Amino acid sequence: MVMQRSLHHALDRDAILRALSSFYGITTADGNVAGTTLICSTLIGSNDFITDKIILLQSGDSIYENKGATAFNPLTGQITVDPAFSSQVLAGTGFYVLNQQSTAAAIASILAAIDKIQGLVYYGVVTGVPVAGQFEIASLAGLGAAKFATVVPEYQYHAFVLRDAAGGGAAPQGESQAVTNYGTATGNFTANPFTVPVDVGDEILVIHPYLARIMNLHGLPPITGSHAANWQVAEQDLVSIGAANTKYKLHSLIVGIQNLVGNITIRMYTLVAGVERRIYPIPAAATFSVAADAPALPIVNGTWGIHDVVRVTVQSDNAADNGQNVDYDYLLEAM
Repeated sequence: MVMQRSLHHALDRDAILRALSSFYGITTADGNVAGTTLICSTLIGSNDFITDKIILLQSGDSIYENKGATAFNPLTGQITVDPAFSSQVLAGTGFYVLNQQSTAAAIASILAAIDKIQGLVYYGVVTGVPVAGQFEIASLAGLGAAKFATVVPEYQYHAFVLRDAAGGGAAPQGESQAVTNYGTATGNFTANPFTVPVDVGDEILVIHPYLARIMNLHGLPPITGSHAANWQVAEQDLVSIGAANTKYKLHSLIVGIQNLVGNITIRMYTLVAGVERRIYPIPAAATFSVAADAPALPIVNGTWGIHDVVRVTVQSDNAADNGQNVDYDYLLEAM
């Protein structure tokens, strides 16, 4: 008899909110310009279960802001908050009434839970910019060393700027860049450059690499590099493209042999039914030389679908090529 274990799992953001809230609604009329009121006709005639609770917005210009409710009018469905939201709460704005007292400690506790247990997407507001290329999100501190850190393109989290702090939709709002490092102590993120640096108050979504691929939010940057080896001594690895059990479109592979003088053989290998096999050379004539061919060789020139690593090797028949650099440039598209 096989015994099955019950496995615990982390709730996502929406599940946490549903567990913590006593009401979810959508505003039916514009609140005041000052941002201190919101109106929901669904609440007309309700008992006052709202005063002293936390109001958390789920859409609009003040999305994810939370304020304490100081009054409720059951005749109009109007909720008054203090302090004000950063912008007017317009009709059609989703909001939660969290079943928690609106004290600073309660708000901090609830938001800490919501912001940290999110799974595929982590939301936070930038609290500091230590140096160029870095930003800190205090609510995302303490998630573990190297939680978001990798320089391997296919496994990188991406930072998407949901809202620019100025509120005008200016750059870098709507931009996405790969996260290359993470400091757990302060929630410090290092990312590739945005067109305009991230600033304090900007709202960020940190997106799981697999979700970013599905969304095709960012695309994969061209990969270029150079490698030196003793090419004449034996066939040597130049570069490995792709990852195990991961689907990509390989659009191009160019190999630069400008530093070599011998006859050059380029081979490629990948797994077939779990066993590495040599791929038939493309083009068919797989031996090249700078004297007879262009120094930049289009080894892959047309889309291949791959789901495992493609290993590329180089071999020369001339000892003068030992220790020389061979360049490569390839382009992948996530599937």
